[in-house]
Amino acid sequence: MSHELDSAMLYIHPPIAIAGYVLIFVYTLLLFRDRKKRFRLEFFGGAAWLFTLLGLATGMLWAQLAWGTYWSWDPKETMTLALFLSISGSLLAYYEKRPRTAMALAVSSCLLSIVTASTSWIITGLHSFA
Repeated sequence: MSHELDSAMLYIHPPIAIAGYVLIFVYTLLLFRDRKKRFRLEFFGGAAWLFTLLGLATGMLWAQLAWGTYWSWDPKETMTLALFLSISGSLLAYYEKRPRTAMALAVSSCLLSIVTASTSWIITGLHSFA
């Protein structure tokens, strides 16, 4: 096992990042289905945003420990930043009462979640498994 994977962060960062992906899908589903249930929608939207942010932050801490730098513009890091901006935009649009924009950005966030999770197998970078 490489020294990057021989870290306690292996048990912290990936579960947080995966939880962020799942919560984005839950938020999007609720946005399309239960717009009248504001508390539940806002809870899951906030949780999706928070876990995506925590995924970025814990990933940066792990990168510093493993490679000596917080950010290296690795494809997965860059896609996660785009994902964070997309879910942030969706929540902002939701709170600004722009439901179509919120839904479009939420769907974009779902697609970005899939692409982000897949980049480890598609594109060569620090997160590559190939």
